Amino acid sequence: MTDSDRTNLTLTTYRPSRGEIDALLERASNHRFGKRFLVDGALDAVAATFGVHAFVVDAARQTLTVSAKSGDLKRELVATAAQAT
Repeated sequence: MTDSDRTNLTLTTYRPSRGEIDALLERASNHRFGKRFLVDGALDAVAATFGVHAFVVDAARQTLTVSAKSGDLKRELVATAAQAT
């Protein structure tokens, strides 16, 4: 919050950019914990692991939810689980 925000009693909300979301998705894809951790891990743990704001994690999860509706994420997670066993 800036001084002008305090003076005007305006609260600004942080909104992650598409670039931040895409970068996190890419990092999660290449990370040893994978996208499964991004989806199922504790919000604070995921944010700390990838060094991003929790809002970026939340937005990435929403993006993955949209992808999952098309079946892309489900196939990826099943393949990842099969590799882990």
